[in-house]
Amino acid sequence: MELYVVRHGEVMENVKGQINGWNDGELTKRGEMQAESASSEIEKRKVDLVICSPLKRTKQTCQLMTKGEIETKYDDRIIERNTKSLMYKPMNILDFKEFYDPNKQAVYDDCEGFKKVVERVKDFIDEIKEKYRDKNVLIVTHGDICKAIQCIINNDYEVNDIIKSGQNNCEIAEYKI
Repeated sequence: MELYVVRHGEVMENVKGQINGWNDGELTKRGEMQAESASSEIEKRKVDLVICSPLKRTKQTCQLMTKGEIETKYDDRIIERNTKSLMYKPMNILDFKEFYDPNKQAVYDDCEGFKKVVERVKDFIDEIKEKYRDKNVLIVTHGDICKAIQCIINNDYEVNDIIKSGQNNCEIAEYKI
């Protein structure tokens, strides 16, 4: 099974350096161009199925990348981290060692901890490995979900490695699982 993981295209919160979350921001013009550009890379791969986060920015990215030509399902387990009261605050307020601590269920009072993110993403990955083992799957998701997928597949939960990991907007990560 080939697993392709894509982070959504640029949104205004990325431009402003703000913490994102369960908001429904739309792609910027640059984000649209990133997704359209990535579509040629997706065409080169044999993708059987797309699983996408249900937020608007990922749906837009998915549509632009696949042109609606690949079966697409939506899954809440790959929605971005629920940042609650941190949403729209500047990224530079974060202590990344705390924010990405793989042992914390919650951080900053009400923000979903990285441990909780990894738990729901692991459940998702285990299910697609079983259910779609003979298919090549494209996942269109968010930055922290990309980090969680990388942790799970590489079995690396070292906080410094988590902080360093991640993907740029519309960057495609490939995994053989």
